[in-house]
Amino acid sequence: MKEIVKRNFSLAAKSYSKYSLFQRIAGGKLLKRISFFNVKEPILDLGSGTGELLNGENFICLDISFKMAELCRERALLSICGDAEELPLKSESVPTAVSNFSLQWTELNKSIPEVYRVLKKGGLFFLSIPVKGSLRTLFSALRVASDKFPTFKFPEEKEVFEVFSRFFDVLEFERLYLERKFKSAREAVKFVTGIGAKNPFGNLRYSELKKFRDIFNREPKIEYRVLIISGKKLPREL
Repeated sequence: MKEIVKRNFSLAAKSYSKYSLFQRIAGGKLLKRISFFNVKEPILDLGSGTGELLNGENFICLDISFKMAELCRERALLSICGDAEELPLKSESVPTAVSNFSLQWTELNKSIPEVYRVLKKGGLFFLSIPVKGSLRTLFSALRVASDKFPTFKFPEEKEVFEVFSRFFDVLEFERLYLERKFKSAREAVKFVTGIGAKNPFGNLRYSELKKFRDIFNREPKIEYRVLIISGKKLPREL
């Protein structure tokens, strides 16, 4: 699945900025939290996309998609193509890390410990992640169109808290509910697939796709349930 995700986000790299509406909203909320703390640089941005969240020479963009990393470099940002589950960085090498709308694509039991590993003692981690309940209307239409079509499983909020709190002292958190109605199913779906978030598990047959569009056109709405959480690296060894 990881190779499919990497390919999908590379293909969507040039359209990412056009369709990253929800990501920008959550990212703005995340940046406000960062401003509350006396963070140290450089700041590592995990799953940086095109580098819209952070700007400046003291930030490190990291994305699994080579095309995304390439676009970051074109914007004069320090960029690395790498996997959040196996960060290509030395242990205790960065003081601050952020991740916006990206770790849902990873195994949290791998990516969050990796963040812990590369952060310096007392390092801060700021995370926004869509959780279960996201894309509820779209997924409901898909299930009616094809009861055999598997949909992407967002992590449970409880799961995020459990993994996060094993490695970080939770400083604060917030729940966001982002929603927008669109003119048509086609337009709504573009704000999901246009950033590279295509279902990695398969494709609908034509008859199922037509049925999905007919159903989703009744209420072409995209919604995300987002958990924003800030933490400080716990003073212990893994």
